[in-house]
Amino acid sequence: MPLARPTIEMSSAPAPYRARASKSAKPAKSKSVALEGRIRACYEGLPGSEARVADVLLNHPGRLATHSATELAADAGVSKAAVTRLLQRLGYDSHAAARREARLARQWGAPLYLQSDTPPGDGRKAAYAQHVAADQQSLAHTLHGLDEAALDGSVLALARASRVLVLGFRNSAWLALYARIQLGLLRPAVDLAPLPSQTLSESLVGLGRGDVILAVGMRRRVPGFAAAIQAARAEGARIVLLTDPTGVADVPGVDWTLGCHCRGAAMFDTYVAAVSVINFLCGQVAAQLGTAALHRLQGVEQWHGRLGDMV
Repeated sequence: MPLARPTIEMSSAPAPYRARASKSAKPAKSKSVALEGRIRACYEGLPGSEARVADVLLNHPGRLATHSATELAADAGVSKAAVTRLLQRLGYDSHAAARREARLARQWGAPLYLQSDTPPGDGRKAAYAQHVAADQQSLAHTLHGLDEAALDGSVLALARASRVLVLGFRNSAWLALYARIQLGLLRPAVDLAPLPSQTLSESLVGLGRGDVILAVGMRRRVPGFAAAIQAARAEGARIVLLTDPTGVADVPGVDWTLGCHCRGAAMFDTYVAAVSVINFLCGQVAAQLGTAALHRLQGVEQWHGRLGDMV
């Protein structure tokens, strides 16, 4: 089924990243993706009407966050009572409780919960226009939420550190690689973690006072991300955290936080704001380093000429 083109509502005043998310919502994150598991555990024994509701939820779990019980019943061609019975069988106290869990899954960025069902009636180009509008909104919200002191502190720390270690996992790994490549053009002692065929511990060894970690952690982070930050912090390293709004509350103990919105127009997150912030940071680090960055860039170009590795 084609992905939907959601309506993009431009907001001029999103909530700043410095506002902490409610801690009460955190424990539900691990349970928010359990709907499919609950259904599959009892699917074989479901009565026919409840099985039809289960089929709808397995194929479109996001509807639990956006549809009423009456709407779910209509989608499945059953009674509202069948929806209620299924949710109770799955262990939910009410439809409202199940909806809260599904909404947390959407907030956490689970793609299955972010897909939409509306066909692109105006064509692919119109759908792409909605995609671009969502990217523009992401950039605008990111700009609004950035803190001047955090930007300034991050640039100075990355320019002055004895060693910079750029950390990133999963979808954040390529963002971390991009940051490491750009910073490595400007200054020495810039490393990436984790490296292939290497444990995280082998990447973190030797960190101490005077070192800085640029930790890139967009939503759906692995447990090792926060653990690495805490361990590096204990060794005296300072932390620049580049994250989405959920990371503000989930990754404590950092020195500077740079928040990047990532909600896309469809089921996958967008990282245009994160790339923009990384690009900006590196440009500012270059300006801060001055002639030292210029000389390093000149040296890189000289090696390109010697090796003939650019066409």
